[in-house]
Amino acid sequence: MIRVFGARPGRRAAAGFVLLEVIVSMVILGVSLATLMRSFTLSMNAIRRNDITTQGCVLCESLLQDLEVRPPSAKVTRGTFEDQGFPQFSYEVEYEEETIRYKGLKTTANVRDLKPLRLVRVTVWHEGRLNREPVQVAQAHLYLAPIERFSYQSKFLNELFKEER
Repeated sequence: MIRVFGARPGRRAAAGFVLLEVIVSMVILGVSLATLMRSFTLSMNAIRRNDITTQGCVLCESLLQDLEVRPPSAKVTRGTFEDQGFPQFSYEVEYEEETIRYKGLKTTANVRDLKPLRLVRVTVWHEGRLNREPVQVAQAHLYLAPIERFSYQSKFLNELFKEER
């Protein structure tokens, strides 16, 4: 048996065991960092999708408010929000008239002379990444009264200019 001076038996085996512990701990650290980075990436994607949905809903709401003031003239209208600073968002406005079926309505006017309601459907899309089709982010339905809310005629019909006695 050859003996190295100054070396104790088992010291070399202990040094190899420490190296193995370091390698195992590095593997565990690498796996945990990879998992952490994946969850970070998923949360960032979720935040981005949430921002897109929120912005789409805000743009849809602003479009609905504009439609209450200026009702659509065409049955289908398409456009973008580029003038508002959001070129990646687009919209489609569809409207159709719905006749109201009045049962037992007591009025001095002929029921057939009453104007129909207008059902407006607004859909907002977001132009996603390249080579992908637009994603629908918001859709809303709104019934518009036959008389425009802020017109001169509607103020009289709603008795806003009623003379005080």
